[in-house]
Amino acid sequence: MGNLIESYDLDLVESGCAPGAGRYGILVILPNDISIVFPYLNAVFPNAQYDHANEVLILKKPTQWYAFRPREIRIANLEGLEGLSQAREIAENLVGRINKIWEQRKDIVPRLTERKLASIMDIYQLLPRTNCRQCGYLTCLAFAADLRKSATRLEACLPLLKPENTVTKDKIHDLMADE
Repeated sequence: MGNLIESYDLDLVESGCAPGAGRYGILVILPNDISIVFPYLNAVFPNAQYDHANEVLILKKPTQWYAFRPREIRIANLEGLEGLSQAREIAENLVGRINKIWEQRKDIVPRLTERKLASIMDIYQLLPRTNCRQCGYLTCLAFAADLRKSATRLEACLPLLKPENTVTKDKIHDLMADE
């Protein structure tokens, strides 16, 4: 099967929201339309926000944000980006991942709909709400907020690991699995 992305151009771009701040991102310019892979990326990446009608897929990771459009990919929120060589490495890894997903598409059920993210309060209401700090957070609400962003793992909540909380843990897992 061939790669979906065979070639691309790369640019370092200044942050549009903070010009002059010295914050840069990466713009991957594509010679062909890659929107055909978006439903597969949406199915594979748990934090993706996909707008099928407008052909835009946004992916938020704890340290980086990605915006996929038919002929470009923008990578933002790059702390300590040290120039074009590092940008090339980041872009090469991402393009490799996209090509791998494209190659495996026959084994992936594409997802055309946007995921409904569980609210912080939905997650919080299922937590023990003891503010025990065993997870490393001051409050269960702070833990719920980071859990929603995938900045922490459900297993960090030690009270949920107790056998009597298995059903609650499974409910939270199911709530998060739809994301």
